[in-house]
Amino acid sequence: MALGTMPTRPALLVRIRDVDGCPGWGEVWANFPPRANLHKAHIIEDVLAPQLRGARFVEPREIGEILFNKLSIYFLHVGQLEVFSHILAGIDSALWDLALRKADRSFAEFMGLSEASAQSYATSINSDDLERLIPHHASLGQTHFKLKIGFAEHGNREIVERAARLCPGGSRIMVDSNQSWTLATAMDELRKLEDLSPYFAEEPLPANAPRADWEDLASSTDIPLAGGENIYGIENFCAMANVGLRILQPDVAKWGGVTGALDLARAMPKSACLWPHFMGTAVGQVAALSITAVLAETSSCEVDVNENALRTNLCGDIITIKNGRVDLPSEPGLVPPPVPDLLATFADDRASGPIAEVSRNGLS
Repeated sequence: MALGTMPTRPALLVRIRDVDGCPGWGEVWANFPPRANLHKAHIIEDVLAPQLRGARFVEPREIGEILFNKLSIYFLHVGQLEVFSHILAGIDSALWDLALRKADRSFAEFMGLSEASAQSYATSINSDDLERLIPHHASLGQTHFKLKIGFAEHGNREIVERAARLCPGGSRIMVDSNQSWTLATAMDELRKLEDLSPYFAEEPLPANAPRADWEDLASSTDIPLAGGENIYGIENFCAMANVGLRILQPDVAKWGGVTGALDLARAMPKSACLWPHFMGTAVGQVAALSITAVLAETSSCEVDVNENALRTNLCGDIITIKNGRVDLPSEPGLVPPPVPDLLATFADDRASGPIAEVSRNGLS
C-alpha cells in the first residue's frame, strides 16, 4: 500500500461463550503493525473480559453500550479510543454469532433474506499482479477491480490504463491511494484519471483532513469519492457523506461491528451507498459479506485477491466466489467457526505467530 508494506498478516479473533458454553466468534482489526493482535488481545483479557463476565443481553448493542459507558473515559485517558472501537466491533460480531447460534438460526434466516449471498469485488490489486489477477477474478464473475495506487515509483494513470485494457466489457476499475495525497495532489491525480472513468477513488485524502478539503475535492472531480475504514461513528460517516463522500466503507472489525454497519445503512443520506471494507480472516470477511447481503444490489463487499490462509483456510473453504457472489453460511450463527486444528496451528506461537485466540478465560 502507499502507506507502507504489510510484512506479516497478524489477526485477532475473540470467542465469547455463554453460561451454557455456546460460543460466538468475532474479529478485531489488527492488520498492522506486525504484532498489533497481541496488544489488543492483552487489553481484551485484562480490561474487557472482567466487564463481560456475568453480563446479560437481548441484543448485542446492549453490551456495546454497557462497555462504552463504563470504559470510554479509561480509553480516552490512555489515548486508545480507536483501539477501543476495534475491540468493541469484534465483540459485537461475536455476540451476533453467539445469539444466532443459540437461537439455531443463520444470519440470512434471521434477516429474512430472499437471497443468502453477497456481491463481491476484487481488491488490493497491485501493479505487478494486474495481468495475472484481473483475468482470473473476471473469470469468477467479478466485475469491479480495485487497484492500489499512490506509489512514488510509477505513475497512477499507467496502472489504471493497463488494468482497463485487461477488463472485460462492463467492468469497472476503482482506485485506492490509502490517504497518501494532499488536496492539491489529489486534485491533480484524479484529474489525470477522469477520462478513464474509475467507479470511485478511495481515501484520496487522509480521513482526518478538513471536511472543507473533502468538499473541495468532491466538487473538483467527476470521480465519486469513497472512504470509511478510518471513520468512526455514524455522525461522522453522515457528515462525510454530506461533504461529498458517495461510497461509505465501514469495516465490521474496526468500527461498529454488525450492529454499527446496519445502523449506518439506515441512517446514511440517500446520496451515499454502503460498500463494506474488509481485509482480514474469514471470520470478519463473512460478517462483512453479510452486511452486503442485507443491502442487496446497492452494495458490494471487497474480497482481497492476495494470498491469505487466514481467509481461505482457517474456517474451511467458505469464501468461494461464483458469478461474482459469495454464499452466506446456512448453518446457525453469523460466521463459521475456525477449524480447531488450523486455529491451533496459526496460534501456536503466541509471541510471534500471525493469530492470537482469546479464549482461555471462557467468558460467562
